[in-house]
Amino acid sequence: MLFLTLLPARTVNAGAYVFPLSFTNNQVAHKLVSWDENDIDLNPCYGWPSCYVGLDVMYSSHAPSMYSSCGLNKHCIRIENYRTRKEVMEAWRSAMGIPFSGSFTVQDSTARCVGMFYIDQPKQPAPENYTAVRFPGSVCSELPPVNQACHVELQPEIDFGVLTSDEVNNQSREVTGQLYCELTGQITLYGESLLGERNIYLDGTQRNFYANLNIDNQDASGGVKFTLPGNNIRQNFALKATLFAATPPDAGNYTGSGIVYITYL
Repeated sequence: MLFLTLLPARTVNAGAYVFPLSFTNNQVAHKLVSWDENDIDLNPCYGWPSCYVGLDVMYSSHAPSMYSSCGLNKHCIRIENYRTRKEVMEAWRSAMGIPFSGSFTVQDSTARCVGMFYIDQPKQPAPENYTAVRFPGSVCSELPPVNQACHVELQPEIDFGVLTSDEVNNQSREVTGQLYCELTGQITLYGESLLGERNIYLDGTQRNFYANLNIDNQDASGGVKFTLPGNNIRQNFALKATLFAATPPDAGNYTGSGIVYITYL
């Protein structure tokens, strides 16, 4: 079974996956979709007198002070006592939950991306207080145009059922999804693995058995452009997953995870 995660902006990395949902009237709505950490990587502010982690925006000219996200909206947790990044992630999951959605006010329209940041103490916005740092392993995801919000709807699983090893190659399944935006605009829709690769491997490190994604008969990893009319008018698209194997895979249950996401033009 192939599992698909729907994400609204192009970002692929290990760590925290944070994505913007909308940017309206200096309000950014965001979602922490998932967060994975290993057992080794260290919390960069372990042992500080105080340290907060939360979602905020990077501006064109400076980092955030985290006053709105932490001080006003309480979308942060303290993490100075957690030695590893995995402990930080587990503390966040316990306190806030994953996935986690929220919104906060930004200073102005120069905000350019939303991500996971840490700081010793949230502070009132001022040049000397723009000291937050992006949390390692996370990515700052580009915000949509002001007042724009686009969405992709698609079933979360593509099920190939039971196949023999000789039936695997070139087996395809197709599902229909929908795109829509608040305003008229152009977007690009992508589909790829969680590692940002064209192949979605179903057998882990063996990398023998995999799936590729096509959108409207075009390679999804290269992106497919759409012009949408706005007013949340829906436009259909076809997502097709095709299986390939260099050698016949062993009998067993196989799953893989990919992402389908929007970027703004």
